[in-house]
Amino acid sequence: MYNKELVRALDAISYETKLGKNLKNTLRKVDKEDLISELKEYRLFIKKRRKLLMEMTYRIKSLQSINIKYSRYYPSKEIGACFNDILGIRVIIENYNIDLDHHNIKHVDMVNGKKNDDGYRDYHIYYKKSNYHYPIEVQFFTRRDYEFNMWLYKYVYKYKDNKIGIKLKELYDENIINNEDEFKEALKIVLYISEGI
Repeated sequence: MYNKELVRALDAISYETKLGKNLKNTLRKVDKEDLISELKEYRLFIKKRRKLLMEMTYRIKSLQSINIKYSRYYPSKEIGACFNDILGIRVIIENYNIDLDHHNIKHVDMVNGKKNDDGYRDYHIYYKKSNYHYPIEVQFFTRRDYEFNMWLYKYVYKYKDNKIGIKLKELYDENIINNEDEFKEALKIVLYISEGI
């Protein structure tokens, strides 16, 4: 999808809050029931515009996940920052030469890892039409990083030890891990070694 087309699609599926406050306000500044009700409406808004997302892989955050996020970040997180991923779009790309220069886009580069590295790699953008619109998250992955990230999510995140993901990423980058079965075998070895330390 071309950059202008992506921005046009994001603009068309941007949801404006009806809470009467901009989304830079913290969670404590709005009634929880009103906010959750609005997020249900936002989810419905997206579902009604599925045709605009036809060429994209996406997910809409579940109500359970929304409630968990609310509980985790209440009272001090900004509404827009807490719910910046109600709509998450995934795009597989050839390389990480992301050329999206637009005043409504914030870039988050995790190509070389997160601040607290755990092996996960990608490039995010957040599109926000205004402070009265919920941000939309777009994740860009190379096919290789997408595959590895899915295995991390499926098998590793429950361990909560970032060193495990980092070691597996090293093995993946060295082509010692080439498929999901090899990933699972390497994970057993890495877990065994990490328990012995």
